[in-house]
Amino acid sequence: MALDATIVEVPKPPAGRLPFLRLLARLVSNPVASWGEDFYDEPIVVYRDFGLETVFVTDPELAQQILLDESDAFTKSPLYDDVLGRAGGRGLLIAEGDDWRWQRRIAAPLFRAEALLSYVPAFAAACEPVLARWRKAEPGSLQIIGKDMTDAAMQALQDTK
Repeated sequence: MALDATIVEVPKPPAGRLPFLRLLARLVSNPVASWGEDFYDEPIVVYRDFGLETVFVTDPELAQQILLDESDAFTKSPLYDDVLGRAGGRGLLIAEGDDWRWQRRIAAPLFRAEALLSYVPAFAAACEPVLARWRKAEPGSLQIIGKDMTDAAMQALQDTK
């Protein structure tokens, strides 16, 4: 299985905080290499650029408080809605209030531990061809991990319909 896979090069976060536009550009191409060290050390990271305040919540307990416990007290900015709303419709990531609660209730059973465990064989099977290709690759060769993992995730989704 995937237990013998190794990663030779571990992504290293930028030493300092990236300027906001550079952060956004890198998020598209490589999210793992986008977050500066402060994203790993601080529960909240705030950017104030171009008259906007963008808040990244990195603490799991705080994220739960915002997304679940006190969701009515937090709203997404119009920019978030404009940018992601056009791409993602009114899905779970974009929706708010009663619309969000309704969608979350419908989706919740899919994320129970026993349901997630039932998907593991399909996830593992979707990753096997990727891992096999990586193992056969020349040592030190470049692997497009983001694309490979997206392809494997899409395969797993297709296989678990």
